[in-house]
Amino acid sequence: MLKNVSKNKSISSFMILSIAAFSILMTACAAETIVKEVEVIKEVQVEVIKEVIKEGATITREVEVIKEVAGETVIKEIIKEVIKEVEVEKQVIVVATPMPVITGEAGQKYGGTLKFGTVDFGAMDPAIMGLSTGSGMYSNHAYDSLTEPWYDGSIVNRLAETWSGNDDLSVYTFNLRQGVTFHDGSDLTSADVKWTFDRIADETTASPLLGEIDYISNITAPDASTVIFTLLGSNVNLPRDVADYHARIVPNGITQKTLQEASTDFGSGPYTLSDHNPAERTVMNKYDSYWVEGKPFYDRIIMYYMPEEATRLEAIKSGAVDVINTFSLAQVEGLNERDSITVTGTDSSTIRNLVMDTRGEREVKDEDGNITVIPASIFADKNARKGLQYAIDRDFVRKAVTYGFGANANDHPIGISDPMYWAGQPIINQDIELSRSYLEAAGYNDSNPLSFELDASDFSQMLEMALAVEQSVEATDLPIEIEVTKHEESTFWESIWMMPGGTPAVTSAWNGRPAAQAVSVALKSGGSWNESYFSSPRMDELMELSSTEIDFDTRKGYWKEVQEILIEEVPSAYLLYVPVLTAHRTHVQGVQAHPNGWVLMEDWWSSE
Repeated sequence: MLKNVSKNKSISSFMILSIAAFSILMTACAAETIVKEVEVIKEVQVEVIKEVIKEGATITREVEVIKEVAGETVIKEIIKEVIKEVEVEKQVIVVATPMPVITGEAGQKYGGTLKFGTVDFGAMDPAIMGLSTGSGMYSNHAYDSLTEPWYDGSIVNRLAETWSGNDDLSVYTFNLRQGVTFHDGSDLTSADVKWTFDRIADETTASPLLGEIDYISNITAPDASTVIFTLLGSNVNLPRDVADYHARIVPNGITQKTLQEASTDFGSGPYTLSDHNPAERTVMNKYDSYWVEGKPFYDRIIMYYMPEEATRLEAIKSGAVDVINTFSLAQVEGLNERDSITVTGTDSSTIRNLVMDTRGEREVKDEDGNITVIPASIFADKNARKGLQYAIDRDFVRKAVTYGFGANANDHPIGISDPMYWAGQPIINQDIELSRSYLEAAGYNDSNPLSFELDASDFSQMLEMALAVEQSVEATDLPIEIEVTKHEESTFWESIWMMPGGTPAVTSAWNGRPAAQAVSVALKSGGSWNESYFSSPRMDELMELSSTEIDFDTRKGYWKEVQEILIEEVPSAYLLYVPVLTAHRTHVQGVQAHPNGWVLMEDWWSSE
């Protein structure tokens, strides 16, 4: 049963989720090895990823395709699924200055306005930015960071021209680019970098990044272009952690109040803030003194906030907006059939999960000092969590949600292609009798079923996943009753997700992250975004050990145990990986889908 919650009105209706099938023609391209000459910093042992392609099961489908391949209309297709296995080798190679940012190729056109339809807007201050789609895009274009995750998974330099670590990776030195200015014309210097990270390290800022970089013990700025990070010990994660979107560089001395309430931005990115109404739109103009020569191409970008998917779809079909990137995978075929629209996508470790509140009984004190006892969540009992874990038909859920895209996940957020992924892990599948045994151990049976409300919203495939989970469980005779509650898209993250006194289960959506960030952000004890309130001292210890371990095999052993813990304890049922897709009008050129879900519009231009 689906309960719709909108403007304080609730209605109930039965919904039938039908699974439509459609086919996609896929071309496998051979990998190309590129060798570059770079400046050597030092030698360390690193992971080298090698893809081995093998042919999986052959699936035959008969479909009508409104496309042409080599000039011929395809009426029937035989599609072979290709399974990629990622082998990780280690070898000693030189670690060099990450590749510099490269300006765009010749031929791009300058000028025009790019209109982007997205869901919502949250915070203005990068350090406290939440999960709102508009906030992330605003931050990407108004501000800049020391390093940045690139499309191929590497880390490239942005404001850092070079960086290096000492022998045991306990001290990192970043050398800043010369000539970078903030939008007010003032120079960006090492003092601004130091202030940015000192702000994040201040608990009163309440930045979600604090828990990820609490291994930094001291930051110094010996001159205007040099920043030195001294760590509590060896740590391999710093160059990637400073690429986090909360680590956008802001001016020295600026306060959170100013960042949140001012009508302008304070960054050094490719666009400046012109007009902002978080309920309607954000207008950004090209920064003519941007440090990347020749960029950006568009004169202006406008982000329109459209909470309803149907509105965003109609807007791109009509040409009212040029780009959208949050839509159901069921819409891909229909969008691709239009000559005026192109869907660009990439595989990713972007993940969708069903979060279970693991908190036991607790006391909460209000402003007057009165204490209220909050009873334990039903999912404080591990047996209840395990019962639900084995009740879900993951293949059904994935097919219902992704229409054949993506892959099943396995109750942790580490991507299949991540070097720390445990290849030999036991894969969780539906097991009705095992589920029943766990439910009985938790005290649930036909006369006393496990009943709970599942909060969801209709974006990022969360509502589809919730309904598919509900149907999957209803198809069994297990004593589980789920009621899906749909909430408004524009307020879901701020008003429903992780809210005190909420329901014991909620859907969630995470962009892809490397293992250390993916687990630490969402599952580390006490983390501000620990959505299940899970706590495992042993897992926390393993993450600490892995961050300081230079030897690859030892570090991978720590991550194997982390995945064992999450699969066994299942604080969150991570159900499926989804691709990152962007739909754009065909005149918008240079578009790439980022595996982390980031949107980088400085490289885009219009052919019109």
